[in-house]
Amino acid sequence: MSEAADPGEVDYEEDTGRWRFKPRGLHITWSSDEGYWTMPEKGTDDPAELLKVCWLEINGSTPKPLSKGERYALSFKISMTEDKFGWQTTPAFMMAKVGKKGIAKWTRVNLADVQGDNEMEVPFGKLRFEVSKNAQDTTLYFGFYELWSGGWKGGLRIHEAVVEKIPD
Repeated sequence: MSEAADPGEVDYEEDTGRWRFKPRGLHITWSSDEGYWTMPEKGTDDPAELLKVCWLEINGSTPKPLSKGERYALSFKISMTEDKFGWQTTPAFMMAKVGKKGIAKWTRVNLADVQGDNEMEVPFGKLRFEVSKNAQDTTLYFGFYELWSGGWKGGLRIHEAVVEKIPD
C-alpha cells in the first residue's frame, strides 16, 4: 500500500535549523502502487507524481526533536502536470503538530491556482508554528491531505517538504 519514509532521504542543516524531506523521506499513502504514484529513484531530487487517488495523505516527522521556545515554518514545494484533475473545487489542507499529543495547526491550500509545470511553495507565507518552552515532546508531525471529497484527483507533483527555523 505505502512505502515507509526513508530517513536517508531527509537532510538537516545544523547551522540553519532547516529540514528538507525529499519525496521518499515522506510517508505517501498508496506510493508503492504504480497505478497511483510515480516515485523518484532513491537519492535523486526528482518529484513524486500523483497519477490518481481519491485519498491524498502525505505524512512526515522530524527524525530529531525541534528546539524548545523556537518558531518554525512548514512548506511543500509542488507543481502540477498539464493534465491535472480533481482540484478545481477541492482544496487540500496542511497540518503541523508539535508532539504526538500536541494541538494541530491547519491551513487550507487551493491547488486549482497552481499553474502548469511551475514549482511553487505552499502555503503562501508558509505554515508557521511555535514550539513551547514547556513542551515534553518536540518532534514535529506534519502532513498534506485531501481525503474528504471522495473524488478522484491527479497531476500533483511533490518536490519536497521543508521545515525551517524562523530567525529572530
